[in-house]
Amino acid sequence: MALTISQINITNPDITESSTSNFISPSNSWVSKRHEGLVLEGQTSLVAQYSITADANYHLSPIGENGNGVRAYYFSRAANKAWEQYYSWTVDDTYYTTTGKTQYIQSSVLKIYYTPPVGVTGLDPDPMPPEGGFSSHLHDIRFEHDRQAIVSYTPSISSLTTASPTYRPSQSVSIISHSQKTGNYNLSVRKLNAAKTDYTHSYNFTNNTFIAKGEGLQTTLVTFPDAETGLMSTKNNVKLPSTDESATYSLVASAGTIPLSSKIPDAINETNFQVVRQVNATFTPGAKTGVTVSGTVTTDSSSELSYPYTEGPTKAFTFVYTKSSGTLTLNRQPLNSDITGAYFELPLGSEVSSGGSTFPIEDTTGLLVGMQVKDYDFEEDGTSTSALPSGTIIGAVNANTSITLKTAVGSAVAAQDTMGANRLLLIYSDWIFDMQEVVATINETATAVTVTGQIKVLRYGTAEVSGNIVLQPNFLTIS
Repeated sequence: MALTISQINITNPDITESSTSNFISPSNSWVSKRHEGLVLEGQTSLVAQYSITADANYHLSPIGENGNGVRAYYFSRAANKAWEQYYSWTVDDTYYTTTGKTQYIQSSVLKIYYTPPVGVTGLDPDPMPPEGGFSSHLHDIRFEHDRQAIVSYTPSISSLTTASPTYRPSQSVSIISHSQKTGNYNLSVRKLNAAKTDYTHSYNFTNNTFIAKGEGLQTTLVTFPDAETGLMSTKNNVKLPSTDESATYSLVASAGTIPLSSKIPDAINETNFQVVRQVNATFTPGAKTGVTVSGTVTTDSSSELSYPYTEGPTKAFTFVYTKSSGTLTLNRQPLNSDITGAYFELPLGSEVSSGGSTFPIEDTTGLLVGMQVKDYDFEEDGTSTSALPSGTIIGAVNANTSITLKTAVGSAVAAQDTMGANRLLLIYSDWIFDMQEVVATINETATAVTVTGQIKVLRYGTAEVSGNIVLQPNFLTIS
C-alpha cells in the first residue's frame, strides 16, 4: 500500500473507536470507523484523529483547495445534514527534510472536532432511540488522500483545479494551481460548445469578460514569485456571466518557464467545471389502457447537481386512476420502483455482439437522451471488465425498439464484448427522488384508485436530462 494510516486514541474526552462496514459499498475501497463517547455541551471537543504517513520513497500529493496531503469533507445525507455545521477539522502536513525531497508531503494529521448544538430544537437534547437515536443519523466525515511514488523528476506545475466542480451564474470561480519551483505558465479558461467538442469563448483576465473564439484565444500568465518557498500556490479568479444557462468550461494550461506535469490539463475536457441553473421537476400519474388519470405536482426549484436533502421540502400529491372500462383491481401498494424517469435496470431484448452498436430495449418508457448507461454485471456483480466504456450515455431513444449509445463528447459507443439477451443495463439520470408515506386506496364501487403521498428530490440533476418522473400504475389491473 506504501501508506500507513494510524488511528490516534482520544482519551480526553474518552472516545472509543471501532471498525464498521455497515455503510460501505463493497465496490469501493473505503474503510469505515465508528467513534463513540460523551462530550461536554458548550465546548469544542476533539473526537477523532488520524495520522496518514507515506512510506519511504512515497509522498502525499496535495489535494483540495488548500493543497494539504489529506482532503476531508462532511458527507451529507438527509439524516445527518442538520449536524454538518457543528463539525470542523484541521489538517497539519509534515514535509520531508531530506535533500531533494523537501517539496513533498511525508505525512498529514487530521483532527476532527465536534461542538454540540445548544438550544437548537430537534438537536438539543440529542435524539433518543424512539426518534431513531443520535448515532443512527450517521454523522459521516470522510477523508481522501493521493499517495504517489517519489521519482526523479523535473520541477513542474503539479496541480490545477477549481475550488468547486459547479458554480451558478455571476459567481466567481477560484482556480488554484501549485508549482514545485518559481517561474510561470500560461492559463486559459474556455467555454465549451453544447457537444463539448470545441470551445466558443475564452476568458480575458484583464477586463473580466469572455471573448468569442474568432477574436483569438485569451490567456493569462500565472507567476510563482521568487519570494515563495516549498510548494507554491496561486489563485486566479474568473467572473462568470450572469446568463441563466447550463454551460461547461475547461481549464487549459501550457508551459511557460515551468513545465507541466502529466496531471495538468493541456486540452479541453481534461479539467472541467460547470455552471448550473435553477431547475425543477414534475411528478405525474402514468397512463394505462382502460384508465383515465388526474393529478400532478411540481417540485420546488434548486440548483442543478445540488443535494438539498433536509432543505428540499417534500411535496404532497394526490393521483386518481379512474376506470373507463372493465374491472378495476388494486393489487398492492405503490413502490419507488414504480417511478420511471430516474432509474432503470433493463434487460437487453436480444444478444449484442462485440462491436455491436444497437442495444435492443423492448420498453423504453421513461428513457431520455443524456441518461447514463452502465453494464449492470460489472457495476453490481463484480465481473472483471465492463462491456461498456466509462462515460456512456443515451444518444437516441428508438421507441420500444432500442437505444443508441454515445460518450459524453458525442462519439458512438459499441459493446466491448458480447452481451447476451436479458443482460441488464443500469440506466439512470443524475436526479434522485424518494416517494414517502404513499398509500393507495380503492373506492367502494371499485371505480377509482386514489394514491396519496409525498415526493422529495434528494438530488437535483441537470436540465439536459429532464427530472420529470411518472408513477406507473403497475399496482392495479384492468380486466
